[in-house]
Amino acid sequence: MGTELGARGLRVREEMPESWNLTRPDEVRAVHAAYAAAGAEAVQTNTFGLAAPRLGRFGLADRQREIAEAAVRLAREGAPHAAVIGSLGPTGETVALGGQADTAPLRRAYADAARALAAAGVDAIHLETQFHPAELEAAVAGAREGAPSLPLIASLALMPGATGLETPHGVPIGKMMRALQAYLPDAVGANCAVEAERMLQAVTLLRERFDLPVWAKPQAKLSDKCATGRSNRSEEHTSELQSHHD
Repeated sequence: MGTELGARGLRVREEMPESWNLTRPDEVRAVHAAYAAAGAEAVQTNTFGLAAPRLGRFGLADRQREIAEAAVRLAREGAPHAAVIGSLGPTGETVALGGQADTAPLRRAYADAARALAAAGVDAIHLETQFHPAELEAAVAGAREGAPSLPLIASLALMPGATGLETPHGVPIGKMMRALQAYLPDAVGANCAVEAERMLQAVTLLRERFDLPVWAKPQAKLSDKCATGRSNRSEEHTSELQSHHD
């Protein structure tokens, strides 16, 4: 969704993608319609940053319900025959990797966001790009609280690292899977960061550990921007790629 909106002019340093549900609804609807035309049987709402801490950074915390309602409506209008999955990404809050983190505020943030998506009428909720075990546990617990009747998917952001597959913060996949076992969702998976060939390892490990459906949403190629928000691409290189594409 972010990539598609970026191609349509989203200024990622100045605008929240979620704000386009209100200010540029035709563009968001068009993204869903394009996926439906390509044969997608499910689409995800433009709500990756719906949690209040993320919305608050752009002064939109008090418009959470409005944004969620618009996001679901646009998904259903653009892809009327597809299932609509409510996307929720990390809050962006800093959580210490060591010791006992106070995750109660995170749990409340996810509960509120899941409640807003449920009220707007999504068919399921996807906690995606999770890379911190404590936040993952808070996310699953919060989403269960806010939307207890909806199917819940939780997927990890994983990259090749010193210990094998690990999150962008260096947390091994084994530790992330233990967090999933502590607060079990209805489906587990991996998304972002790596291409399909490398994601196969994560899918295999998840299949071995969990008797649950597995979600896989790879990148086109390895990316260090996913989850971290940092890119090794310079503006000049991006312009060069765009010129070549044009």
